[in-house]
Amino acid sequence: MTVRLIAAVLLTLTAVLGVRAWNAHLISEGDAQGAARTKGEWNAADLKRKAADSDAAEQAARDLAARQLAARQEEQKKQLEAERIANEQAQRESQLRQSLAAAQSRNRGLLDTITDLNTRAAAAMSSPGQDAGVVALIGQAATARELLGRCSSRYTAVAADADGLRLQVIGLQDFAASVLGVPQSASPAQ
Repeated sequence: MTVRLIAAVLLTLTAVLGVRAWNAHLISEGDAQGAARTKGEWNAADLKRKAADSDAAEQAARDLAARQLAARQEEQKKQLEAERIANEQAQRESQLRQSLAAAQSRNRGLLDTITDLNTRAAAAMSSPGQDAGVVALIGQAATARELLGRCSSRYTAVAADADGLRLQVIGLQDFAASVLGVPQSASPAQ
């Protein structure tokens, strides 16, 4: 009986160890299957993430290129507007110079006329037998003509300065509105 008992114990022990080995094998196989499934899911998620990152990078590059193109087009538009404004400003300044030259020519004519009248008045005053009242009136007329000539010259200079500043303001307002996009509050008299 001891041999039977030892054989039964050995058989039981072999069965228990066999079952345990089988369980360990099944657990190991399950772990391997789980690891493979998890690794496959991880790789699929990683590929999906890389594809999404690549798509996002491509979209960002397209957006950047579109913004850069729009910025270049806007800059070209502003440059053309600035050139147009500069040309118009040059034309206005040329017209101002022509107007100023014409006004100065008229002033020179006026001053020449005043000089001529004053020369004749001086000759008349120096002639013998002139009445003192007439001489005084001739002197006052000469003074009035001199003052008129000075006022006319000064008025022309002030008008030229004012027109120059007006043209400068027109150009700056046009630049601010057209190139910088600043709304104009009031339109200058052109």
